[in-house]
Amino acid sequence: MTKTLLIISGGIEAADAVKRAKEMGHYVVVSDSDYQAPGVAIADSCLIADVHGANETAAAAERFSRKIRKIDGVICVGADAAMTVATVSQRLGLPGLSPATAELSSDKLAMKRRFAECGLPVPWFSEVETPQALQRIAVERGPDLVIRPVDGHGSRGIQRVAQVADLSEAFLFARAHSPSERVMVEQYLEGMWISTESIVIDGNCFTLGLSDRNYDLERFAPFFVDNGADLPSRLPETLQARVRDVVARAAAALGVTHGAVKGDIVVHGGEPFIIELSARLSGDFCCTRLHTGVDFVGAAIKIALGDQVAGDELIPKQALPVIQRYAFPKSGEVVSITGIEDARRIAGVRDIILTAKPGDIIPSAGAGRPSAAMVLTSGASHDDALRAANDALNCLKFAIK
Repeated sequence: MTKTLLIISGGIEAADAVKRAKEMGHYVVVSDSDYQAPGVAIADSCLIADVHGANETAAAAERFSRKIRKIDGVICVGADAAMTVATVSQRLGLPGLSPATAELSSDKLAMKRRFAECGLPVPWFSEVETPQALQRIAVERGPDLVIRPVDGHGSRGIQRVAQVADLSEAFLFARAHSPSERVMVEQYLEGMWISTESIVIDGNCFTLGLSDRNYDLERFAPFFVDNGADLPSRLPETLQARVRDVVARAAAALGVTHGAVKGDIVVHGGEPFIIELSARLSGDFCCTRLHTGVDFVGAAIKIALGDQVAGDELIPKQALPVIQRYAFPKSGEVVSITGIEDARRIAGVRDIILTAKPGDIIPSAGAGRPSAAMVLTSGASHDDALRAANDALNCLKFAIK
C-alpha cells in the first residue's frame, strides 16, 4: 500500500533514502530550507522549512497533511534533527521518537549524564560556563580534553584542547556553535574510533555496521574531521560484541524503542567508551548496506511508517570489505571538478558522490565539513578496496580560487 513519508533534510545523504522509499512504492515529501537540495529535486513534494526548526517544520507538515496528502511517517537522514522529527511525530500522531528521547539525543550534556546514571562507560565530562572555568579544568586535569557545544550539529565547534592556541577563543568558538550557548568539556581518550549503525525494534537493538573511523588529528587540528570509514572493523570479535552491548544499553538509556541509532565509540584501554548516540539514520547507511547486504534504510523506512520488519531482513548476508573516503581540496570557491568519469571506471568503485559543485565554497575545518566528494569502494580484501579508493581520489581534480 502506498504511504506518504516525510524525510527531514534534503541533503546528499538523504537522496538515497528518497530513492529507496520511492522504490518501495511510497510517496515522498522532503523538508529542507534549500529548494535546490538534492533530495528535494527527486522527491514527489517538498516543504520549505529549516531542518532544525522543529515548530516551523511541524507546522508546514501539519498543513501539508491536512490540505494536500496525509503524512504517514517521518524520518531524518544525515542531519542532527531529532527534535524536529519528534515534534512532527507528536503533532501528527505518527510513530517516532518521544520529545524526551529527542531532547536527550540532542543535548550532549544531558545524554552523558543519563549514560553515567545508567552505568555506561563514558569519558569524564563537565559543563563549562566561562573561559576561566575551562582554563581551571585544563590546569587541574591536563590539556587532554575535548571542548564541544552542548547541542551543536555534527562536528562543528568541537576542538581538542591540547591543540588550541587560545583557550578563551576555543570556548567562544564552541559556544558560537551551540544554539543554547552552552559548552561542555570531556576527557580525550586515545584509541580506536568506531562508528556504529543500528536498528531498534521493540527495544531490541540490531547493530549491523561497525566501522573503523579515520581521523586526521594533525592536518585539521584542533578540529575533528574524519576521512571516512573501513568495514569490517579490525576490532576482535569479543570487543565488537562489547561495543554492540554498549550501543544497545545506550539506546535503552535514551528511551529509543524503535528506529535507527548512530553511535560514536572510542575503544580505550580495551574498554568501549560511548561518546554519543544519535537517534537518527546516518548518511553512512550506504556503507552498511554494501558491507552487509542488508537493506538498512528500507528497514528504517518501514519502522517510520509503522510497518513490520521481519527478523530475517536484518541478518547480514555478506561481509564485503568496504572503504569510504572523502576528498579534501583546499578551502575556497570551487571553479571546476574533473576526473569524475575516470574515477568511476576504476575497478571496485561503487559510488562517487560530489558534495560540492562549481560556485560552492569549501570551508576551512571548524566552520563546516571541508570535503568536496565521497568515494565508496569494495574489494575482495581490505587492501583491494583501499587501493581503489585511493586511485579514485587521485583522479578527482578540484580547481579552487
